[in-house]
Amino acid sequence: MRKIISLLAFACVPFLAASQTFDTFISAVERYNSGYLAEKYNIDIAEANAEAARVFNDPEVSVEYGDNQDRVLMMGRTLEVGLSYNFSLGNVRKARINVAKSEEELTKSLVSDYFRNLRLEAMSAWARAWEAREILALKTSTAESMRSLASSDSLRAAAGEIGKTDATQSSIEARALRGDMLGARADYSNALTCLSALSGGMAFKDISADGLGISPVNVPVDALVEMALDRRADLKAAVISKTLSERNLALAKAELAPEIGLNAGYSYNKEVRNEIAPAPKFNGVTVGVSIPLKFSSMNKGTRRAAEMAVSQADAAYEEACRQIEAEVRMAWASYQAALETARECSDSMLADAADILESRKKAYLQGESSLLDYLLARRVYNDTAEACIGAKSALFTSWSELLAAVGTEVL
Repeated sequence: MRKIISLLAFACVPFLAASQTFDTFISAVERYNSGYLAEKYNIDIAEANAEAARVFNDPEVSVEYGDNQDRVLMMGRTLEVGLSYNFSLGNVRKARINVAKSEEELTKSLVSDYFRNLRLEAMSAWARAWEAREILALKTSTAESMRSLASSDSLRAAAGEIGKTDATQSSIEARALRGDMLGARADYSNALTCLSALSGGMAFKDISADGLGISPVNVPVDALVEMALDRRADLKAAVISKTLSERNLALAKAELAPEIGLNAGYSYNKEVRNEIAPAPKFNGVTVGVSIPLKFSSMNKGTRRAAEMAVSQADAAYEEACRQIEAEVRMAWASYQAALETARECSDSMLADAADILESRKKAYLQGESSLLDYLLARRVYNDTAEACIGAKSALFTSWSELLAAVGTEVL
């Protein structure tokens, strides 16, 4: 067993240089993931739109010049300057500001939920990379051990201690295990590439071996459901969507109100020198109000659509609550199952399999058992080790899914 452990340790040595930790990886995902950075621009856009919603209607200035055939009929010239401003009796500006604020809050909640899902994806990718790393170390150790045994069997066959068939089988087995090792190396390389992509291009040569530490979850599932309903960003987004629908309805109603126009003008009229109708020069002032005839208000389509959107948002909120509760309970069940499976893969069970393997190898080298007995013990040990590695990875993944379902980073 000591030889096996030594080989495993030796196989891990090349991967210990420049290894990245889980905390470093998650920090890089939050800071440099291109998809998340792109989503965060939506917040800036929403803030800019909220600022733009505060704008007032622009006043209008008009200037008019008139020439009443002054050169021919001497009827004078006129210059008029006017100022007009329109405003809504329904206070559209305030309603528009409220809609923009809700859209800003909704965007922030959606971006937060995007990172919740991104973090889950990153943690799952880390678990797969860790599993690939451990399996590579296991298969490297197995291939090295079998290569050494095949070399020894070749010498023993030449000395007549064992048959040529056993030596040939050892050689075939060694080559097959080397193929498995190369496949595992490719899997680990691909897993590191995935981590690099998620972290915005961080270089990965290796990851730390102790990267699957989890904190036990001792909170009852009902309490976890309550926590999720209080913390999940997508549920907050559903609540804000309800408010946004109500504010869109208020905006639709405000836009149905008439828009009053106020205008004032000043005119300067030159002297009329026509002999038939002479007139002195004079200044004129005008003040007026324009009231549109809102026949368009008779069409209730926009208002009805806004009312239906409110009802839709209510239904979506109820559905989101049920979906979140289901997600938490399913994640809890998966975590409990993974926890029990991981407990079954104890260190003592792996040590027993290693002892059996070492005994079978010693018996084979001493001629007390066949090569097939040793190969069977090797496969049993490898299957047991891979099962334990997979159980630890599955536990970390299910724990990550539970955290994401609750909407928190720690429990």
